[in-house]
Amino acid sequence: MPPKVVDQICKTTGGEIMDNIIDFPADALTIGDLLADQVGITVTQFWTDDAGLAIDAGIDSCVVNANVTYGDDETMMADCVEGYAGLTVVVYFDPDFDPDECDACNVDELSGLGGDYEFCAYRIEIPCDTQEVDCGEPSAAPSGSYYPSEEPTDSPTVSMSPTNSPTASPSASPTAAPTSSPTDTPTSSPTYDCPENVELVSIDGAFEYDGPPIIVTDQGGNEEDGYWVKFKVENTFGQTVSNFFTEYHSGEFGETECVEDENVEPPGVDEDIEFVAQCMHNVKISIVNFWVRDCEEAVPFLSDEDVAEIPECCHPPDEECRTVQYTFKLQCIDQCPDDTGRKLHQNDTHKLIQAKKEQVASTKAFEELTGHADGNDAEDHFCVVEDYPCGPDLDKVNVCHYSARDGYKTFCVPEADSDALRFYPKDYCGPCVGGYSTA
Repeated sequence: MPPKVVDQICKTTGGEIMDNIIDFPADALTIGDLLADQVGITVTQFWTDDAGLAIDAGIDSCVVNANVTYGDDETMMADCVEGYAGLTVVVYFDPDFDPDECDACNVDELSGLGGDYEFCAYRIEIPCDTQEVDCGEPSAAPSGSYYPSEEPTDSPTVSMSPTNSPTASPSASPTAAPTSSPTDTPTSSPTYDCPENVELVSIDGAFEYDGPPIIVTDQGGNEEDGYWVKFKVENTFGQTVSNFFTEYHSGEFGETECVEDENVEPPGVDEDIEFVAQCMHNVKISIVNFWVRDCEEAVPFLSDEDVAEIPECCHPPDEECRTVQYTFKLQCIDQCPDDTGRKLHQNDTHKLIQAKKEQVASTKAFEELTGHADGNDAEDHFCVVEDYPCGPDLDKVNVCHYSARDGYKTFCVPEADSDALRFYPKDYCGPCVGGYSTA
């Protein structure tokens, strides 16, 4: 049996139970090798942009980190007792979380956790043996409940032709056939193409495409009802592709839907394949898993190194073909400036102004710790924008600075200010990796 969340609790800063429990992301836990009476585990921060993270994996095996950025992970060994390992994961959402004030490593029951921070805690049981997973790897960061859909159906789906758009409220398990009616989600702005709204998270395989096959075409929603992102799938591989499989989050409680498209032609031949994905509640993104299957024997474009597995819940054909998997992160709030020709919404403008204010605050905080760089007219600075750009206009640079008071902390500062890092041996260019790293 797979790992199981046996208990979870979320509390506000005042210690009250949250009305909306944030469930454990399906792929935030990866099980590694079994060695003697321990099993390897990797916990990945898939909750929000920046969080504190405490992981208790057994006796003398507990770590607490601050400022863990989205996608960073921690690998350790969990103790096995009578065939199972117990794991406690606590995620702190407050930006000023102090690991020295964390009691996650000293509490036996989740109900005993407290403190002046907003957090979610999870107790997980892990079987200490190897198990086969029927549905392949889970999604990279699902929204809502985060748990996978129900068991797949006994028979594969009928061959699917592209739909113009999926339904807005799909079932909790994989569909038996493609949807037949378009979504009724209204658009809030004209269709547009903004590359910054799509980020490639990972590749399972060797083939790297020339142009991204996923394009965000619209975004919308609000805090009360949730956010959504509309995207289309295009064949950018230069020839007819045997199969596309697109797995996206179609429901507000994390339900996933996997859609197959056969014999997909290059753009301009077939109609665009469009989907509407629901976004995570805590961070406004949605994760899409995308498989490309090449069964062409005469002129294949994938290689024998492309051996990604399509999960059973997508009902892949029995025939083995070269396959590559891409995982994309889609932004649910527009990341492009208004010079793309599309007018910013009022809330986008507010966010841009707020980002600039935060940028100024970040620069001032860094200068207070390291000194001001006024009068620095050097041509070559310690950190450069080309390597680690940040800020609303991408004209400043991310740096990681260590202080005894705050530990490692990421700042977004002008290039000239980064020269102060030359005098701090633990500092480095780019955002801080993990929590309390070692120099």
